[in-house]
Amino acid sequence: MDQFLQHWINREATAPWLDQLMAGITNFSAWKPLLLVALLLGIIFGKFRLRAMLLCLVITLGITDGLVVNGLKHAVGRLRPFQAQEGVRVIHLKQASPQFLSMVVPPNVNVSESPHPKKPVQGRSFPSSHSANIMLSATVIFLFYRRWGIVAYLIAGVVLYSRIYTGAHWPTDVLAGAVVGFLSAITVVALLNKMWQRWGRKMLPVIAKRHPELR
Repeated sequence: MDQFLQHWINREATAPWLDQLMAGITNFSAWKPLLLVALLLGIIFGKFRLRAMLLCLVITLGITDGLVVNGLKHAVGRLRPFQAQEGVRVIHLKQASPQFLSMVVPPNVNVSESPHPKKPVQGRSFPSSHSANIMLSATVIFLFYRRWGIVAYLIAGVVLYSRIYTGAHWPTDVLAGAVVGFLSAITVVALLNKMWQRWGRKMLPVIAKRHPELR
């Protein structure tokens, strides 16, 4: 089933406009400047709730991406689709400076060749870090802002699909990453909220009195 879904999404249900969309939305480098600006604006001009959300988001990303996902990737060592079989469409944006300009030109579309039996390939496919990061981000946003969280979940769904479409991951990589991201966000935000309730009054009594909880 995993291989069947990957084959259908990556090779059958395709179109030039989808190539453009999926290559753009899955490329973090292209979106990085915008995300950094949004982060800085939130820190500078945001109120307590927004700043608390951003803090929770950064901490959750650091724990999940740096420890959990990276640890699982090295432990499992699963090959990516284009490393494991031939005929996989590998779609990515062309190089540009700044990177976001590459989203207005057709992406590069390559087709993987048959793996060389004597060439060692070290896999880093399971779970998908993109999927974990976007799902935990959407979940953290939802925990603080329900309406914006729904929008974030819709965006996350497109990003998850793009990881399969562009040939970067198997469907189970994406599913596992999404589950890891969701559970990490729920767990870390709950723990941070407990820590704030316990120690916030001692460290920042005035702020803690106005905001007994992070959310």
